[in-house]
Amino acid sequence: MTREEELKELASSLQVAIAKARQLNLPTSVYILSLALVEVSQTIEAELRGRPGPE
Repeated sequence: MTREEELKELASSLQVAIAKARQLNLPTSVYILSLALVEVSQTIEAELRGRPGPE
């Protein structure tokens, strides 16, 4: 599995976790998971452009 595929899988897992946290009414968890999803998404975009992601 490539790094890009692993990052996309991580993004997918984060989206599932965000949905579950919303169902359980855990707003702080939703916020934290959303921040992680943004970072993963930015990393994917940066790698597609050939640059390192945010650190």
